[in-house]
Amino acid sequence: MYYNNVPPPYFGSGAFPWVQGREYPLNFRSPGPIFSPTQDHLQQDRSRGHTHGHGGATTCQDDHVHLHPGVTGTPIETERGHVHKMSGNTTFDDGHIHSYEAFTSPPISLPNGYHTHYAEIRTTEDDGHIHIIRGFTQPSRS
Repeated sequence: MYYNNVPPPYFGSGAFPWVQGREYPLNFRSPGPIFSPTQDHLQQDRSRGHTHGHGGATTCQDDHVHLHPGVTGTPIETERGHVHKMSGNTTFDDGHIHSYEAFTSPPISLPNGYHTHYAEIRTTEDDGHIHIIRGFTQPSRS
């Protein structure tokens, strides 16, 4: 994820009302998601739509971090705007890897027709701990 990649005006108070008071985006391991994907959502035609790059470092746990390079899936339409599935594995560090699977937030508009998505993802537990991935996808046009 790209931290501090969104211009400052987008960080104002209340800029992300869908984050306040709930765990969002939608981690497959989080209780009570707002959006529950159906098989139809997960089996959309992958040849259509845009994707977003993502990458960065996880939170530091047990004195180490992992990287999580990747590309989102294509858009999945919801009542609140499209989201993207993010899944993959972290890099191999400290003798192990972690897996992650979640959905991004709905789009966050940026200047010149671009948008980004926010994600906050809890990895699988490996070697007795988890890591958190949080940040923004690379900007893209729809």
